[in-house]
Amino acid sequence: MGTRFTLFALFVVSVLAFLDRQLLNILVAPMRADLQISDAQFSLLQGAAFALTYCLAAFPIAWLSDRVSRKTVIMVSVAVWSIATLLFGLASGLGLLLAARMAVALGEAGLSPAAISILRQSYPVDRQAFAMGALTLSVYVGGGASLAIGGPVLDWLTTQASDPAPGLSWLSELAPWRWLFVACAVLGILGVVLMAFVREPERQPVPKESTSLAAFLTVIRDERAAIMAYLLAFTAIAALVTAATSWTPTLFIRDHEWSARQTGVAYGAVYLVCGAIGALGGGKLISDLAARGHRDALIRIVRASILLLGVATIASCLVPYPLAALAAVGAGMLAVGAVIAAGPYGFQALFPRQFSARAVALYFLVPGTIGTVLGPSSVPLLARLLGAPEKIGMPLALCAVVTMVWAWACLTIFLRLQARRPAHAAATP
Repeated sequence: MGTRFTLFALFVVSVLAFLDRQLLNILVAPMRADLQISDAQFSLLQGAAFALTYCLAAFPIAWLSDRVSRKTVIMVSVAVWSIATLLFGLASGLGLLLAARMAVALGEAGLSPAAISILRQSYPVDRQAFAMGALTLSVYVGGGASLAIGGPVLDWLTTQASDPAPGLSWLSELAPWRWLFVACAVLGILGVVLMAFVREPERQPVPKESTSLAAFLTVIRDERAAIMAYLLAFTAIAALVTAATSWTPTLFIRDHEWSARQTGVAYGAVYLVCGAIGALGGGKLISDLAARGHRDALIRIVRASILLLGVATIASCLVPYPLAALAAVGAGMLAVGAVIAAGPYGFQALFPRQFSARAVALYFLVPGTIGTVLGPSSVPLLARLLGAPEKIGMPLALCAVVTMVWAWACLTIFLRLQARRPAHAAATP
């Protein structure tokens, strides 16, 4: 099988990984009612329980991916997160849900480092950004499909639970939201089958000492200023992205009084279409600018994107008209699509190829741990401080202001650091 099938298989597996992530965000109301939990407790499922496990597990799994078959790592990862998703759907209390969510994260932690490492070795430098953009498209296909399909399916399941059609009384054995996670778990079989047919690219032989942890730490030491500025910038970006994507559905349900079905279909469509355009367009734009000699193309595109995302998020929170808010969300999703792939791709390009998986894991460890925990959790915290715990708009807008300024400042510092380096020494993402 060639590189196109490899990209296709990785794309499908990544779609499966993102099905349950956005699905969780339209299930706030039924899960809270069923489990009797608060917004703050629910945010642990959205952020901390998943993100902390994901990021802490990513580095040791990435170290393994740099040394053993990356294809095998991905196949095992798919199996683990599928079983854990099933357990999440069957869990009876918050503690068991948190444990299952952490197990999902443990499985999914093996995907991105191994997948990006495979793509970096499979594609030439001038095609890598586009390949990463195509892979990132899976985020929006998976997340958008789960929102657009999950909302209507949730309504249908709710109807069947109270008034089942002939032969469908068994659906009432589980709460409607639980069936959605059971379905996501079953789809994991497809991912394992596809990866079985992938031919992993053969690694170039390198001296053993050049792949050691000491060698990896030496690169970090030599590039510490640029690495720190990059990670701080993308920590802010991760916080804004996860806050916006986690709480925007609830914003429409609470502030605009849309139903879960209406929100799922509308937001899911915007998420899918605009995110996909941003991912493919951002990857192509970065590749085209880099081909013309702009070695800072990636950071300049990201810096423009984070301004668009920040302003669009603020507008979506403050405008009183739901359709205008949805249009602002669409503009923001264009920016999200551009920055999601750029983050890990640009960071691993600061390292030699033999450290690709570990570099991606380090990226997820810092922005992933801090940003994805800070983002979703900051919104209910700010809402409490503002004295309106059920309101989402103003807290999310404040989060956008702070993270936008933070990211812009750190990206500007990174650009200045890179400009001082000789052309042959600069990273070429």
